[in-house]
Amino acid sequence: MIARCLAGTLLGFPLAATVLALLLKLLPDHGQAYLVPALILFFPLWTGVMAAAYLFRSGLRAWLVLGTANAMAFAALWAGRAAGL
Repeated sequence: MIARCLAGTLLGFPLAATVLALLLKLLPDHGQAYLVPALILFFPLWTGVMAAAYLFRSGLRAWLVLGTANAMAFAALWAGRAAGL
């Protein structure tokens, strides 16, 4: 139980931040007008990831899935930056 809790908390924070950063990158002007709503949306998104961590059968699976999701989100953010978006 504690492994799922830690996975959701520790890996949910960067995942929520990266997902919102990707959404802001896709908006015109890189989402400057939507920065405050994105910051307000961050906490519910992080809480949702923490709650979703309890849906996994084990703590190891939660760590693997959320870790992979983080790696993919950061890779997409890096690829967008390398492409000049």
